[in-house]
Amino acid sequence: MKLIFQILFLFQAQIIFAQSVKITGFHAKDVLMDSVYVLDKQQIMLDFKKNHVAIFYHDSTNSAFAIRLIGFENKWQSVGKQDYANYINLLGGAYEFQVKNLRFPAKIASVKFKIADAFWQRSWFIPAIVGYILLVAGIVFYLFQSYRFRQQLSFQQVRNNIAADLHDDIGSTLSTINLITEIAKTKEKTSEILPLLDKISEDSKEMIQTMRGMVWTINPSNDNAHDFFEKVRSFVQEMIAAKNIKLIFDLQIPDSQILSVEVQRNVFLVFKEAINNINKYSEASEVKVIVRKQENWLMLQISDNGSGFEMDEENEGNGLKNMQNRAEQLGGTFELKSDNGTRIRIALPLTTLRP
Repeated sequence: MKLIFQILFLFQAQIIFAQSVKITGFHAKDVLMDSVYVLDKQQIMLDFKKNHVAIFYHDSTNSAFAIRLIGFENKWQSVGKQDYANYINLLGGAYEFQVKNLRFPAKIASVKFKIADAFWQRSWFIPAIVGYILLVAGIVFYLFQSYRFRQQLSFQQVRNNIAADLHDDIGSTLSTINLITEIAKTKEKTSEILPLLDKISEDSKEMIQTMRGMVWTINPSNDNAHDFFEKVRSFVQEMIAAKNIKLIFDLQIPDSQILSVEVQRNVFLVFKEAINNINKYSEASEVKVIVRKQENWLMLQISDNGSGFEMDEENEGNGLKNMQNRAEQLGGTFELKSDNGTRIRIALPLTTLRP
């Protein structure tokens, strides 16, 4: 009888033990480290980076289990005889893992843990992002408006400069034409009138050439340097044609090089001033123009085989001073030599010539 009671006691103890599912291990890891935590704590606290969790459990029988993670899913999931659970990329919050033996579902083992909220889960994060986006948008809008305003000021300055150039140049020419016309009216002999008419015709042609060149340079679609200097070549050829002067134009500049409107305006007026001086004073039979790119510089040279001139002559001096000022306004250098002909050299930095 005593043996029977012992057998019954052991059998009952096995049943009770079988009902007691135990959690045997708790691991939490990030991309670099796998940490093991003690299970006797009331709640395990985890950093937000340790959002990969593995939980191990066991009982004394070869039974099937059901698990769930409250805070992630509230529905029980049957996992068969699998004795571990694995969860990855958990968000911050409080969780409770539960496991039970399906043969004795009333007995549930559990462990509680909490993952700290990542900064992007905090209540201030979304308003901060919205504020940041608005701030960046505001800065971009401000910079864009500032750029447009500076561009408008730049364009306005170019327009003012062009207006001043046209006023000085064309206004002076028209005044001269008007004066010559009045003088011609006082002449009676054809031999006295014809030279005046020739002067009117010459000045008129010069004014037309200047207008064509200025209109072409201020066209925003004409920012290609190669095309610009081809236009300069045509302009120079037209100006010296009446004087039977030969033109040699050596253009060595990449097709991809571009020049701003302001640069084109100043370079065009330098050529105009130089060719005018050659026509009027040099008595040259040949003009040579060299345009080339040398490292980060645009090199311009205009030379003739004429008689040269004295630097203290008033008309030439003023024109040369204007050319020097235009080169310096563009950050360049101006060099003049007048001995057995005249040679003008201008070096302009390409880094400041782009639109």
